[in-house]
Amino acid sequence: MNPEPSTPERCRLLLEEWRQQLPLSRRERSVLAGEMAALDRQLQRLQHRQLKLAVFGRVGVGKSSLLNALLGHAAFATDVAHGCTRQQQSQPWRQAIGGLHQVLLVDTPGIDEIAAAGRARLAAKVALGADLVLLVLDGDLTSVELEALETLLASGKPLLLVLNRCDCWPETEQADLIASIRRRLPDAARHLQLVAVAAAPRRPSLRADGRVRSHQEAPRVAPLRQALVTLLEQQGELLLALNALRAADRLHQQWQRFRLSHSRQAAQSLIGRFAALKATGVAANPLVLLVLPGGPAGTTAWWLRWCQP
Repeated sequence: MNPEPSTPERCRLLLEEWRQQLPLSRRERSVLAGEMAALDRQLQRLQHRQLKLAVFGRVGVGKSSLLNALLGHAAFATDVAHGCTRQQQSQPWRQAIGGLHQVLLVDTPGIDEIAAAGRARLAAKVALGADLVLLVLDGDLTSVELEALETLLASGKPLLLVLNRCDCWPETEQADLIASIRRRLPDAARHLQLVAVAAAPRRPSLRADGRVRSHQEAPRVAPLRQALVTLLEQQGELLLALNALRAADRLHQQWQRFRLSHSRQAAQSLIGRFAALKATGVAANPLVLLVLPGGPAGTTAWWLRWCQP
């Protein structure tokens, strides 16, 4: 007897069947090509158990350094001038995760480098492609970070909060900072896990000539690594299935909006043709108006009611 497929596998099989049976016209397939391709990519990643984990946050909070610390080597560019990441970049994480074949770590541009509309588009793009998002902070929540957090929450994207540079505060101040961050979180984010790390800690030292210099120490990201391994081993496949369901929902919504818009355009075209025909008839015989309900206004209202989708 064959074993019963897991919940994520049943989800994939049902979504593939639904995708194949969509009664799309040639025009609809052209208009919805992007959404269909996104769903197909997500279904392939679900089948091959390839999960995307993206970091998100302001410029200079240490997103690239954090990913490098998780990887164990410098794969993502970092610079003291900040703002090195101009587009999304990804690297495979060589961390064994039970139930997954591969985890891709995705770096993203700083959200405060672009205007508000651009930030919303970037957040939506990250939410669309990633199965799990790490929102990286390096202090108390700013208005830009709160805005991005609310956008990600609205998309239903699974989130984990990371407070980087915890080496900059004594333990008591760090506890106060974490409490302040939690107070500022919207209600929908109060349940989110918050992990404190130091991706690239530095220790100051006094030189013989009296000058103070600092040297870099080993990354302190073990709590985050353990939290990610635990979460992904327990729920990694479900996160992939959840993102596939969201991709299918986006496709369905876009399809419904297109059909509604197309129906309205067809109705307006029909009304226009009838109005032109009526005008021609009236020009030939003005008495035609007497046989139509309520004159021009009544006729138009009647056709509008008849043509509504």
